[in-house]
Amino acid sequence: MGRKGKGKGKGKAKGSCLGTMVRLTGAVVLLLVLVGAAVAFWIYRDYQEFQEKLLLEEGERATLEIPAGTSWPGVVERVEAAGLVEWDIHFNIWGRQTGLADAVRAGNFYLEGPLGLEELSELLRRGGRAEDVLVTFREGLTIFDLADVFEEAGLGERSDFIEVVTDPGRYEWAQERKETLEGYLYPETYRFATGVSAGHVVDRLVRQWQREIEPLFEEYAEGLEELKERYDMDRHDVIIMASLIERETSVDTERDVIARVFYNRLDRGMQLQTDPTCVYGESTYGQVPTREACRDPLNRYSTYVIDGLPPGPIANPSVSSVKAALQPSTDPEAMDYLFFVSRRDGTGEHYFSTTYAEHRQAIQRYLINR
Repeated sequence: MGRKGKGKGKGKAKGSCLGTMVRLTGAVVLLLVLVGAAVAFWIYRDYQEFQEKLLLEEGERATLEIPAGTSWPGVVERVEAAGLVEWDIHFNIWGRQTGLADAVRAGNFYLEGPLGLEELSELLRRGGRAEDVLVTFREGLTIFDLADVFEEAGLGERSDFIEVVTDPGRYEWAQERKETLEGYLYPETYRFATGVSAGHVVDRLVRQWQREIEPLFEEYAEGLEELKERYDMDRHDVIIMASLIERETSVDTERDVIARVFYNRLDRGMQLQTDPTCVYGESTYGQVPTREACRDPLNRYSTYVIDGLPPGPIANPSVSSVKAALQPSTDPEAMDYLFFVSRRDGTGEHYFSTTYAEHRQAIQRYLINR
């Protein structure tokens, strides 16, 4: 009997030990599963953040060289070495998922922020060179002129540029009232890399506009409020007015006087009758204004046909013209001007008149008798 009892106790001890080991093993397995799940979640979240994060911030630059024949792992290595990604494994996975791994074209790439994954992918698919291209988009050019400059500079096809600038839905702020991005492409000399996309070029011009023009609405807040109360004008209307001023003069000292003439005419219920509006459009932007074009009843931009401002800007104005639109001249003499005509003496200046009779005499003197 005693022996049997002793043997029974040993069996219980062994069973208890085995159960403890099973429980410990289960706990360890559960812990490993939880740790694995946490790591997987962290990797997933980090990968999602990687896809949304900019590779280059505003103002940052980088040069990336992809020699001909470079394998995808070599591309990944070079992208990391250029400082574009922190974890090459993320870029490796993303590139394989999107098909970029099989589509990279060799070249040297001059990169400038802000730059995201999609923009880098587009550049790598197109190939490129590191040579910089200086491009000057002058004040007063239309989107059609800018498209010509874009193509002539060797940056890409004209049609690609037009496609981007005629899609205001590209920017949330431009979706309301704006048919195109006309008026919101800042005129300046830019440095681009060969092979850059039309979208990247337009984004640069828009961002520069936001840096240079947007602050003016705060600086001249009182002027904007006065225009709103007197003419029911908003910011977009100011850009339209500024584009008219820009197309009429390149002389900074008389921009505010030109602006005053336009506002004087609005005050008197007169049409603005500014010639550049007669030839705004894809098929007419390079033409000289004619009486027929100005009087065409179907020309919705011609201020000889319509009252008030045209439906949109007719060019991309300078800071000076936007300032003039927001703060027209208050000179006592200018307050009575209703007409102006180019002197055509090489100065770019105009002769201003208060009456139509005087204006006719100025036309005879400066335009006809020359």
